[in-house]
Amino acid sequence: SMDTVNLYHVNAWLIKPSTTAENCALVELLADAEQRPDWFCSHWWGEPIRDFIRCVALHRETRELNEDEAGLIYWVCAHANRQHMLDQELVKDPSKTSFFKAMNLARGVLLILDANCTPLTRIWCAYEEYTALAKRSKLKLDIATATGSDTDLLTDGFTDAEERLNNGEGSKQGQGQRLKMHREFAFPLEVLRKGLRPALHEAQASVEEDRRRILNAIAGKPTKQLDDIPAEMHESYDRVNKSLAGLFARAGLPKALSDGSAASAGFAQASREDTTAHSFSFDFKSMSSEAER
Repeated sequence: SMDTVNLYHVNAWLIKPSTTAENCALVELLADAEQRPDWFCSHWWGEPIRDFIRCVALHRETRELNEDEAGLIYWVCAHANRQHMLDQELVKDPSKTSFFKAMNLARGVLLILDANCTPLTRIWCAYEEYTALAKRSKLKLDIATATGSDTDLLTDGFTDAEERLNNGEGSKQGQGQRLKMHREFAFPLEVLRKGLRPALHEAQASVEEDRRRILNAIAGKPTKQLDDIPAEMHESYDRVNKSLAGLFARAGLPKALSDGSAASAGFAQASREDTTAHSFSFDFKSMSSEAER
């Protein structure tokens, strides 16, 4: 049914057949101008297309991305890569692939999660989150999920609307923080819990050499050593795992505290272990009002 159609289906039924004659990417078939990415979508092909669209639509609305803005593009690998010649897209060095190049052009990464946080178990998604975290000064990392009839979003920092409220005068000053907490309080706690202990170094790949090369790249090995057997443990793995867990922890801690589950869920511990975060604050008054809803 349309509720379960995913990118594996669309690739087999639409993308590959329609691009065979031209041996091109779907975006090359449809677009008549350069498509410079603004946001990079990090996701799992097995999610329903319907849920993917819901997450992107909410992200665009929340981030106030103007529909008339020229060149506003979400980069999706299934559409942007030439599916008939992936061996040319996925070269030995991950930093030379289309994935890395697209992220380097984008303003941020939108990580789209299902209820099981499946993208955190896939090696290419792991590399995308690693890249976003390594480039925090340049790249935003927003997280969206569609569960049941609900679609929710965590933003890296404040939206433009929230910033305007934070910078307002008088009684409006600081309302942006409360608005962000209100918005993110709806994010499913179960999804956040699953993000507290990511093990990106244990993520799987359809092609084993991709896994070796990505883990060695994260560990900082030179190009000539990317095909070596990767280390089972490495300080770079720990750093990116704890940094990603910290994002989930800081987003979920207010809600976890409000229902008394902070200690058992490990939100406070994961937040403490993220040494890349220099500060964290939230509004106790707003948290109380949310808990009463």
